[in-house]
Amino acid sequence: MALRLGLVGHGRWGRILERTLLSFPDVSVTIIERGDRRPAALDGVLIATQSASHVDAALPFVEAGIATFIEKPMATSVADAERLRNAAMRSGAVVFVGHIFLHHPAFLAALALLPSLGPIRYLLSEGMNQNPRTDSSVLWDWLPHVLSMARSILARDPDRVSAWDLSGGAVPQAAVTRFEYGNTPLVATVSWLSPVPRMQMTIACEEGTVVFDDKARRQLVLHGRGGEVSHPAYSDELPLTRELGAFLRAVGSGGVDPLQIEMGFSVVRAIAAAHESMALEGHALNI
Repeated sequence: MALRLGLVGHGRWGRILERTLLSFPDVSVTIIERGDRRPAALDGVLIATQSASHVDAALPFVEAGIATFIEKPMATSVADAERLRNAAMRSGAVVFVGHIFLHHPAFLAALALLPSLGPIRYLLSEGMNQNPRTDSSVLWDWLPHVLSMARSILARDPDRVSAWDLSGGAVPQAAVTRFEYGNTPLVATVSWLSPVPRMQMTIACEEGTVVFDDKARRQLVLHGRGGEVSHPAYSDELPLTRELGAFLRAVGSGGVDPLQIEMGFSVVRAIAAAHESMALEGHALNI
């Protein structure tokens, strides 16, 4: 029996989601108009609207107990994230947050290397393109990638943050953020001002450094302590195919993974704190 999925948001990324979903056997996709708050007879729904509207678009389906995939970020305010989390707790709905790099084969291979490289000293990240959004800042666009990856690497949430706007203006277009995970810092530069797209994470450890670069031909590089360089192998499966496959399995089983919504909530809380620090010109804040 085919899984009946709804898709809210049919822009560029929504069309990519639809095309990828239809590559799976026994899946049908119905486009749901924005503002249609009447949950249909669906097994699951995917939310691919603008970031600031994610929660309002998702809530009717979550409240009805329908498995819901929400593109990152889960929300653009802590209050909205709490509304969604509370609704999911009441209904028992599967909520799956689209942190796509957690399904990237090269990043997963990087995670597998870390136990052999000793303690992690620091993380560096760059995320940039020239695709500004009109409904949210660059922090809400890029930091969900960075923070979800950092949480997977360090197995914890950040304690403190400092953030600086590099662009000026009402809505930050470029910024530097520093998150502290105990004694391990993460410094992330994010920007909508780069004509050259980039998504890179450097993980510096005592016994070597791992560099994940989504835009490189060889997306994973290991720099040994003695200067040797190697290119660990990883699967060539597309990250989005892996991610949507995981969502479809969750829809089919009905199994709720509380780590999904907690990851989404943690990311929202950290970005909200970064915005507050930015307004205070980089003053460090507890998260």
